[in-house]
Amino acid sequence: MHTYFFEGILEGVIALSKEESNHAIKVMRTKQNELVKIINGKGTVAVGEVIDDHPKMCKIAIAKVRKSPEPSVKITIAIAPTKGKDRIEFFIEKATEIGVFEIVPLLCKNNERDKVNLERWKKVALAATKQSQRAWLPVINEPMKFSQLICQDNLPETKLIAYCEDLPEQSMDDFVGQPDVLVLIGPEGDFTKEEVAMAESKGFVRVNLGVNRLRTETAGIVAVAKLNQ
Repeated sequence: MHTYFFEGILEGVIALSKEESNHAIKVMRTKQNELVKIINGKGTVAVGEVIDDHPKMCKIAIAKVRKSPEPSVKITIAIAPTKGKDRIEFFIEKATEIGVFEIVPLLCKNNERDKVNLERWKKVALAATKQSQRAWLPVINEPMKFSQLICQDNLPETKLIAYCEDLPEQSMDDFVGQPDVLVLIGPEGDFTKEEVAMAESKGFVRVNLGVNRLRTETAGIVAVAKLNQ
């Protein structure tokens, strides 16, 4: 059963967006009378029947609806965009499949890239959400400067900064099971010592992801996998 996205209330008869309709009818070859799964990215999953397989406005009659609670573990990854767009998209895809709750493009001193195509990031996250049968779509936030993010008042109680230099004794594994966690993942050149000191002054804990030095996108994936056990 194919899965499609509808940003709204899943009841009665819904019409998929033009883009989603084209994907359903032209790409996935979904036909009239076929049963499909619909998600709204906010915990609601429905099963419905295609009653109009128009490629610009596919209509679906909702038959059954199930609501899923928010994840018990909410992981936010603030990550420096990589120089290669394919690498950061790989992170978004895999982190979504594993269970990341929010992603923040993080602007640091050593960033290789500061420009972010948010619409592309959201499309990658949506595709991975549908593929992995998730009920909740990760939130993709606007890019934020390092100094701005760490000074926010509404951050989770558990705040971690992954650091390669002077390998911290504290391991990411020590924070498994925390219900709400923010992890900062730096660029290939890592965070500067000044950034680390600034983060620690705001209550962030330096942690390691293991003895091996990881690429930015790999570090982000490992962080989500460790915390979502």
